[in-house]
Amino acid sequence: MAELPARLGGLHTTIEDLVRIGGTPGLSLAVMSTGEIVYEASFGARDIEAGLLVNNETIFPICSLTKSLTASAMAILVDEDKLTWDTLMKDVLPGFNPRDKTMQNHLIIADILSHRSGMGWADNLVIGTENNILISGKDGLKYINSQPRLLPFRAEISYNNLPYNLAGYIIEEVSGVSWFEFVQSRILDPLGLDRTYLKPPPSGIQDVTQCYNALDDASTVPISGPKAGQDWLPVQVVARGPVFEDQFTTGKGATEGSPFKQVSYLTSAKIPMDQPSRNELSYAFRWGRAQLPNRLGQVGINPGLMPDGIPIIGKVVPPQLILFHQGSLPGALSIVIILPDTDSVIIDLSNSLALNDVPDWVGQLVLEELLEVPALERNDYIKAARTSVAENLKWYPALVRELGKARKKETSPRELAGYVETYWDNIHVFKIVVDLEDNKLYWRLQGLDSEKFPLEHYEDDTFTWLLSRNELSLDVAAG
Repeated sequence: MAELPARLGGLHTTIEDLVRIGGTPGLSLAVMSTGEIVYEASFGARDIEAGLLVNNETIFPICSLTKSLTASAMAILVDEDKLTWDTLMKDVLPGFNPRDKTMQNHLIIADILSHRSGMGWADNLVIGTENNILISGKDGLKYINSQPRLLPFRAEISYNNLPYNLAGYIIEEVSGVSWFEFVQSRILDPLGLDRTYLKPPPSGIQDVTQCYNALDDASTVPISGPKAGQDWLPVQVVARGPVFEDQFTTGKGATEGSPFKQVSYLTSAKIPMDQPSRNELSYAFRWGRAQLPNRLGQVGINPGLMPDGIPIIGKVVPPQLILFHQGSLPGALSIVIILPDTDSVIIDLSNSLALNDVPDWVGQLVLEELLEVPALERNDYIKAARTSVAENLKWYPALVRELGKARKKETSPRELAGYVETYWDNIHVFKIVVDLEDNKLYWRLQGLDSEKFPLEHYEDDTFTWLLSRNELSLDVAAG
């Protein structure tokens, strides 16, 4: 292992190229082995405008990696016999009354943590373009109850943030304190994580990254960072990793000195993922599982950007289990990869919603080095990065073409003033305010000026609000 830092250091130029190709100002990388950080590296800027570089202390948003804290909090309640993994939602959450009766009568805690409920995916109305929270906590459960079930119950994975919101409500109902208080007091404080924040770091905290969105040419514009309920932390914190081997070996649900409980259950397979697959590909509670050789990155944005499929990683090396997860939000991407057999962890955090999933490609590059995959069997991640960027840049022109082909010709709208109104959904939680300014229609999601978009007539009474990445990002940056 002594030569590992030097080998990883040899990847520095390739990582710089991946960061540049994808459109990411800054990235922080850490690798842990047998409980110790063996390699750290920082790339680019945490604040372009101020000329400040990323360092090992830079605090980044970790996006959906926060789900690990929610699952771990739930595991504490199970370990304390306040819940079981098979507890019915309706028995523990009085306000849970979904429109779908299968979910109402049969949904259990294990279903919501493994994304197998089949619930409709409606996340895009929860978080706005500037990371605004568009549906408040007081309306969240009402909104979730209104969602249909779009897939067969427990038949396949459908990644969805709303069930993890449900988990947060359960934690609050059972513990009697807020999700924030529970996670802070039962997990973060025992670990001594004094530079980890469940909300945007207070002003005056040093080394906090600015967040960015990438434009089509891989340049970037600054945007607001994630709001409440999304962790901010430096890369070394995640690289500490949870306790795995002890609880698998002993069969116990706890490890002395650790706040992490029920780890063997949290990381065990619950539903197949990305099938068919020769080797195991499954999802646990907040963890993807892949038995190498295999595909990785299914929780991120790269799979949809690779027309010939995700590359196979770990060819011609001894098979082993990999646990992984990714996160994405406007202004940030992240990944953590865990090798339980060698107690190794790879974590990289970035400060841009880039043209591809930069941390994913960086993480896979580092993983192949860690596994010592022979040079001729390694994937070309520069090629993968360029392919995924090129594919990303196709979506807007392709969508405009398809809409043009399907459009009815020579139709006209009514008088524009006739559309001016406040429109509510059927549960009176989400509204769209339509205004007329200088003979042009705009709508504002939840009535917010920060979520204001121009409407273009498409056909009859149908309008579009389709903006290119550049238009949307530059508009957000302008505030």
